[in-house]
Amino acid sequence: MIGSIPPAGLFRFFPAPWPDSGAGTWAGDLEERLVALAGEHGFQPAHATKSKIELVHPGRRQVVYLNRKRLRRQTIAVVVPPWVNLDDLRTLSGVTLPEKFFHSSNMRTFPKYVNNGENEISYGYSLECANLTVFGRLLDRV
Repeated sequence: MIGSIPPAGLFRFFPAPWPDSGAGTWAGDLEERLVALAGEHGFQPAHATKSKIELVHPGRRQVVYLNRKRLRRQTIAVVVPPWVNLDDLRTLSGVTLPEKFFHSSNMRTFPKYVNNGENEISYGYSLECANLTVFGRLLDRV
């Protein structure tokens, strides 16, 4: 069971997608397929770091992050905001839900709180998808 949600920090801003951006030169093969599939579901890349790809759905004003470090091991890990309804996502076959929050300073739009250190850090739920089909179904639900 996941513990109680900490008080939400400030929602920093809603990012604008990159105009005409695809996965580009920063992507590996799996990343390119995931970003293309995300585009089919209305999500566009808005920001990328060495460890995260920020995907934005402008119509629903929703943001998720692909964990690039996990993609290197051929694992599809998607970080969703802490306010997402996990009970709804439990019904998706092929999605592994976390036991606790995932923390990363690279998730610039998610709320922050002090976890174990002295500074606030962004947090959300890191979900694993068994395959590309499950990833697409997850994007439709968040």
